[in-house]
Amino acid sequence: MNETKLYYGDCLEVMKNIEDCSIDLVVTDPPYLINYKTNYRKNKSHKFCNEIKIDDMNDIDLIKKYTNECYRIMKNDTAMYIFCSSKAVDVFKNILKDSGFNIKNQIIWVKNSWTAGDLQAQFGQQYEIIFLVNKGRKKFNGKRLTDVWNFDRVSWKMQMHQNQKPLDLIEQCILKHSNENNIVFDGFMGSGTTGVACKELNRNFIGVELDEKYFDIANERILGGEPNHQEAKTI
Repeated sequence: MNETKLYYGDCLEVMKNIEDCSIDLVVTDPPYLINYKTNYRKNKSHKFCNEIKIDDMNDIDLIKKYTNECYRIMKNDTAMYIFCSSKAVDVFKNILKDSGFNIKNQIIWVKNSWTAGDLQAQFGQQYEIIFLVNKGRKKFNGKRLTDVWNFDRVSWKMQMHQNQKPLDLIEQCILKHSNENNIVFDGFMGSGTTGVACKELNRNFIGVELDEKYFDIANERILGGEPNHQEAKTI
């Protein structure tokens, strides 16, 4: 039976207690540094209309420290998938290079919908970037894919997090660069989709989330129980 460990708190604090070269794969969706919030919903009091925590350029040091720590805890010759807004591609690319990663792909995730924005002067954006990076060189499993992936985004009616990623997309990341019983890490697990995918694909999972409401959602989706916040804060 595979093991799942969920931690409520600061990912950098939790990562201090993870051993060097112990993680087989990182699949992670950190803050995009763009003050993201949706303005589309008619109900402006909806929780998704609030800006995401630690999500502007003042928090760039957090991403630098996080990718440095990811590099430290990852085994040699392993991979990381890290989501990124097109508005911050250059920033993330430089951070990843400075952390020591080899950038293999900027995967284009094409969605089945697009942004609103300036409807008269701006075309609707229909994609996000996923960096595939290696610590060393990690061969993928199975057949070779292109760097354009088509996955429907999670319907707004089904969303538990405003930036929730589709389960089948995360499963593809996990299948291509890990094996059963490997350990997968996500320091910004949000509503827990990476953990759900790991459970279904027979991987071990370590996840961290700073926002209490999302930690509770992730805990329910992955473990199906009431979270013990005090225990979750200590590794």
